[in-house]
Amino acid sequence: MILGMGVDLVSLERIDGVWKRHGERFLKYLLTPEEQTEFSRQAAPERFLAKRFAAKEAFSKAVGTGMRAPVLWRSIGTAHNALGAPQLVFEEPLGVWLQARGITRTWLSITDEKSHAFACVVLEGT
Repeated sequence: MILGMGVDLVSLERIDGVWKRHGERFLKYLLTPEEQTEFSRQAAPERFLAKRFAAKEAFSKAVGTGMRAPVLWRSIGTAHNALGAPQLVFEEPLGVWLQARGITRTWLSITDEKSHAFACVVLEGT
């Protein structure tokens, strides 16, 4: 059963501007340690950041809380499965919180174009 859905569209220019103004502080605020490592290898870092921002914002909309504990930027991570499909991963407090609400699976789709990044998150559960 679908328990929630959220989408987000973000301007690459906006995210790039925030990153250039706040630098490392923004990276540590937005990205998990694993994402920070992946970020350091990106040829287009503004696209990487915008897609991660959109994915996390879409997730916060899907659960209906916005960004407040335990739904925090660094509690939500992104990764890829063996076939390369994007997926969400969660830090322990958030993972437990999701299980308590019957959320057993998440679906993530992310994409970017010349000036924007878009993400859609669907939550499945009992």
